[in-house]
Amino acid sequence: MNATSVSPENATQKSTRRSTRRRADGQATAALLIQMATEILSASPTLRQKANITLTDLAAADKVRKQLLKHHLTQLS
Repeated sequence: MNATSVSPENATQKSTRRSTRRRADGQATAALLIQMATEILSASPTLRQKANITLTDLAAADKVRKQLLKHHLTQLS
């Protein structure tokens, strides 16, 4: 059998694992995406210039990220 092919047993295991996937959390995901974008854009002046984003914009986005996390944590309590 080819090493890259998937046996029927493994295919059913994958579909079973997928159905038990964790519930999506929009606020936490948004905060993570903001953090990733901020880190990438902070390190790249060229990307910031192309996107017309200033360091002040990135600071404002980080503030929003922190508010999202704070709001998310208060909802969990």
